[in-house]
Amino acid sequence: MTECRPPQPADRPMRTCIVTGAAQSPGRMIRFVVGPDGDAVPDLARCLPGRGMWVVAERSAVEQAVARKSFARAARRAVSAAADLPERIERLLLERALGDLSRARRAGRAVAGFVRVEQMIGRGRAGLLIVAEESSDGVGVAKLDGKGLPVVRLGDAQALGRVFGRERAVYAAVARDDAGGRFTERIAGGAALWRRYRGKDGDDGPVDWPKRS
Repeated sequence: MTECRPPQPADRPMRTCIVTGAAQSPGRMIRFVVGPDGDAVPDLARCLPGRGMWVVAERSAVEQAVARKSFARAARRAVSAAADLPERIERLLLERALGDLSRARRAGRAVAGFVRVEQMIGRGRAGLLIVAEESSDGVGVAKLDGKGLPVVRLGDAQALGRVFGRERAVYAAVARDDAGGRFTERIAGGAALWRRYRGKDGDDGPVDWPKRS
């Protein structure tokens, strides 16, 4: 499936949140459009047709948009918003980031498991270290992070494991970006947006996704 091309830096005007009234860059917001059935549809790729309605990428803001009927006011028409919309967006953000990690694995640019991750780091190939969110193994993370790699927490061990065909995976690494694809930037950005949405580590990385190769 071909994904539409996100806006490039030159065409990224600030957007105004329909809940808070704050103006932010599109990379820190979630775009919504009105679907064919009159419901508010999250447009994470920012390419669905229709007038966009923007909400800051925070679960509390989406909850307020649903409760206050902000989508209907912004669209100036009847718009329904499902009660589980905030939860669904959180799941979609995680799936998007894990999807990029899965593409990196299929391209031979991501590995999982402490030993394989350590080997990638030792060869100087790693560009990003990924750790399951529930991991409390500070010693292990410190050892893997010895070369100053950026570290992101993304999903739990079971979610990471599914990406690599394993029952669980606590550690994963992605090779440094090159002409073969900008995987680390996309994955780090997706993880940062997912965590920001959940109120975790609000500013731990960029969230403007580059074009998928």
